[in-house]
Amino acid sequence: MSELSKRQRFSLLVWGFAAAAFGGWVYEEICVYVLYHHIYNRGMLHLTLCPIYGFGAWGLYFLLHRVRNAGLYFVLSTVIASVFEYVCSYLLTFLFHRSFWTYQDWPFSIQDRISLISSLIFGLLAVIFAKMILPALQRAVGRGNQSLWFWSSMFACAVILVDFLIVVCGY
Repeated sequence: MSELSKRQRFSLLVWGFAAAAFGGWVYEEICVYVLYHHIYNRGMLHLTLCPIYGFGAWGLYFLLHRVRNAGLYFVLSTVIASVFEYVCSYLLTFLFHRSFWTYQDWPFSIQDRISLISSLIFGLLAVIFAKMILPALQRAVGRGNQSLWFWSSMFACAVILVDFLIVVCGY
């Protein structure tokens, strides 16, 4: 990532975020369909994105980008994501007096807050993001038209931010 210009790094950040957030949304939709046999928009935005997956993917990448071994990356990502999800579950329950998710129907769950299966999936998604999606995006951004990548990234960022503001402000 360091050999890219500032504009290219910005583009990589935005499109990497969008790819992970969309991938997270797809994962959530598949889980709901498999478990409950219906479609339900699990995203918080109007867009087909779950921003927590974008932030999570980049957070794990920035913590672990020096880890070259995919197996070790998987294990560390799984552990970090599990601890993060468990702590967030408690924090959100404490702050809002409600549960935003549950793993009660999942095997190997811990207090219905996390599940071994979902934790392993998060680890796998982190490896796919860091070892496959980011390198491909980095090559595309590095070879492509810098202006096109930058301005499309600015547009995508603006659309995501406007959608977030619409949701937060209740419009």
